[in-house]
Amino acid sequence: MNILHEIESFGIDRQNIWGKSATIYANSAKSNSSYPLLYLRKPKGITDEQYQDLLDAIEIKFIIKP
Repeated sequence: MNILHEIESFGIDRQNIWGKSATIYANSAKSNSSYPLLYLRKPKGITDEQYQDLLDAIEIKFIIKP
């Protein structure tokens, strides 16, 4: 079975415990748990405001190919 069939929804945690990375995570449809999929660290060349704008613009979409 494709692991994407087990994902109920996605979420984003804008700051991890170190305050430097955003984490995109998946919520499992089979268990009451979530797991990280992707960590996004702010590039040095952009401001905090630009980084927050970037996070606001993220849309998560996975296409399950047959």
